[in-house]
Amino acid sequence: MCVLFTLIHSGCRTTEAPAPTYAVRDSAGIEIVESLEPAWAEGHAWTVDTVPDLDISGQEDESLSRLGGARTLRDGRLILFNGGGCEILFYSHSGERLGGAGRCGKGPEEFEPFVNMWPWRADSTLVVDQLTRITLLSNDGKFGRIGPLRTSTEIPVPFIKGVLDNGSVVLAGLRNPAGRASPGMEVGQFTLGLLRKLDDAPQTLGTYPGPVFEYTDLGEGRLGRGSLAFSSSTQFASGGDQVFVGFPDRYEIQVHRSDGSLWRIMRRAVVPVHVEQGDIDWLMNRRLAEVERAEDQRLVRQAYRGLRHADVMPAFGPPVWPGGAEGGPALLVDEEANLWIFDHYRPGDYRNEWAVFAPNGVWQGTVALPQHLVPSEIGADHVIGSWVDETGFVHIRRYRLTKL
Repeated sequence: MCVLFTLIHSGCRTTEAPAPTYAVRDSAGIEIVESLEPAWAEGHAWTVDTVPDLDISGQEDESLSRLGGARTLRDGRLILFNGGGCEILFYSHSGERLGGAGRCGKGPEEFEPFVNMWPWRADSTLVVDQLTRITLLSNDGKFGRIGPLRTSTEIPVPFIKGVLDNGSVVLAGLRNPAGRASPGMEVGQFTLGLLRKLDDAPQTLGTYPGPVFEYTDLGEGRLGRGSLAFSSSTQFASGGDQVFVGFPDRYEIQVHRSDGSLWRIMRRAVVPVHVEQGDIDWLMNRRLAEVERAEDQRLVRQAYRGLRHADVMPAFGPPVWPGGAEGGPALLVDEEANLWIFDHYRPGDYRNEWAVFAPNGVWQGTVALPQHLVPSEIGADHVIGSWVDETGFVHIRRYRLTKL
């Protein structure tokens, strides 16, 4: 008799089968996928080259600065934003500059120095600047719709977290605590929404924990506010027709369909990493190296001596620490619907490693990206992102991704 398990292997075997690496079960119509070990067999992990096959920077072209948002169009061309000129630029697949659109300003066909961009359906790019102004730019550089992003009472200041294949825009609005009259901690709140049409009000999908804020006594009746060290905050990503909601406090990802319904929960077994005194000391010493005056150093030691912090570090996502921040996304969905999750690291233990989850929700393994590369796009055979060199120049780099 053969018993069917919903595991990595199924069917009857006369020899001992490998131990399963994940299990799938159903709970009230929601699929739950729990990964124990990586599914990739030894020697079959994906790899990313350490040398880029494309490098665009201000070192070669002085008109370029504050580059970002690089993505690949369907015809292979590259689109990116040049913050120095407030313009969107087009490049060939080999890196030849083909033209651009936009200039600095707040009027039509103008941009402010910092924007975000996402592919819009098949033939356009959705550009956001001034926090809530959206511009549709065709893939041949022509301007289309320009107007404000719709808000709602639940999402008064929306931040775009992605665009689905059907054109729906995924939004997350952070509602900070109203403030305290005395020292203590409060938790912010994210409201997740879906903008099905650009002229519609967003549909609320749910509310989730945001950053943990700590209020401290500054004297004379004043309160200071900062993020609680090592605390977790909900993360979001989207791709295809799915919205991903990540909970770093327990390594869980909830997957919603484009209609907002929850249909899958992905979990990975991890050992909690507890915050230790050595972690606080490392952060303090980093900050001390940035100040010279004895009084400033005394104040730094005083601040870190009484530093309050979470007991356990986030299970995933780029760390945000006092005295400085590490940027970049926590979740990315690649061209083939794999979910990439940034592995958190403790102070002094930097690594640019990403856990890859297949479209079926199973943890495949870990891929190392080049040091300090912040990815903006992961394709079927490449990774594109921004990288800052030792002189401060921002580079847009593309690396080959090999799948064994």
